[in-house]
Amino acid sequence: MMNFQIRLVETGDVWDITRLVHRSRGLEGAILEAQVEQEVARFQEQGLVAEIESQTLVALDGARFAGILRYGGFETELQLQRPDVDPAYDEREVTKAFLQNIWSYAGPKILKATYVDYHTRLGALGDVFEAAGFTRWVDRIDMRLKLTAEIAPGQKGLTFQSYSEAINERFFQVYKASYQDNLDPMMEWGATYPEKSFKMFQTRFGEFDRDLWVLATDADGRDVGFAIFHDFPGGRYAGDTVLLYTGVAPIARGKGFGGEIVREGVRRVRAKYGPGHAVSLSVTQGNEPAANNYKKLGFRPTEAFSVYKMVRG
Repeated sequence: MMNFQIRLVETGDVWDITRLVHRSRGLEGAILEAQVEQEVARFQEQGLVAEIESQTLVALDGARFAGILRYGGFETELQLQRPDVDPAYDEREVTKAFLQNIWSYAGPKILKATYVDYHTRLGALGDVFEAAGFTRWVDRIDMRLKLTAEIAPGQKGLTFQSYSEAINERFFQVYKASYQDNLDPMMEWGATYPEKSFKMFQTRFGEFDRDLWVLATDADGRDVGFAIFHDFPGGRYAGDTVLLYTGVAPIARGKGFGGEIVREGVRRVRAKYGPGHAVSLSVTQGNEPAANNYKKLGFRPTEAFSVYKMVRG
């Protein structure tokens, strides 16, 4: 194993970071250098350099960038991205070097780290994370729906409201009723204290579109379910609207309400963005009822992934 030097990103690293990323995608020589110069000029023009030169660890072989590891910190959690590695180096060895040093650069408030490992695009790295002390936590499948055809309103006698301060407490109550444990095992957001979970949501994902947070009420005036959709400009869902969470209260299950609530949210997304836009979601592997319901609405599986977690010792 090579002895890589690991350090935090520094001012001026944007050139080497950009060069490494494009080398990892196969560019070389004059074409590579021209692309790097063009990209850095764009970053400077758009004021993105400071963002690029943040929340990144660098693996050095002497003065050469062997790899970079981007991460995000949220309250007590560190979220790790897959490293970008120069093709001259072994990706697994560079990843090992990062993981051996990760806690040296995490602040004292960081108590755990998570990593999402996709199975099909680049080959799995999960075993490297497990060897470093991470536990395979949950297996998920991404699904996606391209919004081509017009979407008709549902036929189940439900009425829908967008989120507002006026229905704040009602939204919380149906949210709590729909989940007995965690709202999301990946995030460990509980339904016991929904106010805290909603605050965490906004801290992590930013301001939400209230028209895409949907509360469903049945013909008897009972709030029976909800759906939360959110737009993501970057990351693996870049450009899509994502169905983050949806739930149906126990008193209303088995009536087909879940599909109707999602349909209403998707209809709203299409009304806002038009045909050609897409909605993505992820579902736990083995949850065939949920996956089949999404398939009935037109969603198709795109990629499988696993989430790894490590609690700081």
